[in-house]
Amino acid sequence: MRVRVLAAATTLGAALVLSACSGSPDPAPVPAPSVASTPVPSSGSASPTDPAAAPAVTPIPGPGREAPATPGAVPTLPVAECLVGRYQLVRFVAVGGSTYGTGQGGDVTVAFDDGRYTLAGAGERPMVVTAGGQSGDLRVDGEVRGTYALKGGTATFTSGSTSGGGTLDDGSGGQAQRLTMKQVDSVIGLAGDGKVACTAQAMTITLKAIRLELGRV
Repeated sequence: MRVRVLAAATTLGAALVLSACSGSPDPAPVPAPSVASTPVPSSGSASPTDPAAAPAVTPIPGPGREAPATPGAVPTLPVAECLVGRYQLVRFVAVGGSTYGTGQGGDVTVAFDDGRYTLAGAGERPMVVTAGGQSGDLRVDGEVRGTYALKGGTATFTSGSTSGGGTLDDGSGGQAQRLTMKQVDSVIGLAGDGKVACTAQAMTITLKAIRLELGRV
């Protein structure tokens, strides 16, 4: 039984979908701490006229950092301060009942700079992707350059030029499958509207089909 990448036109659009040959149902999306609804505790008592505390994002450990034993909620930053600088993609998780599965690890980074972004992988460390109960290693050795426009807490992403690509190894001992960067981008890339939330160390971007969890580097 092997993992394959299936290019399919679905209700999510023409996209790459990770699926298993067995046709077994995809696992339920892995819950991840993102935006918590618990108000941020304050040391002093709030006055009756104080506004409700802002939601918080549980920090996602970045490269080389371990998650704290007892993570606590920390205040979110203004969204305009989230899409600044460089982040490591820690993992992606399917949302909304999509069949994208999950992926974790690897060396994919996303850099944001004044309305532009670059998603790139060095191809040295694989991302472990899982769908339909099967797993494979995805190495990304290309990049995508695109733009984004921010309105409130939502950013609209538009991918542009691509170069390079990726390889998917299902661990069966056969030849790894070569992918174009457009195919890779259709699975882990930024496209369409995404809800953005971040702390000083981590950010989540929730798109229509997946949630990207990133750690600042």
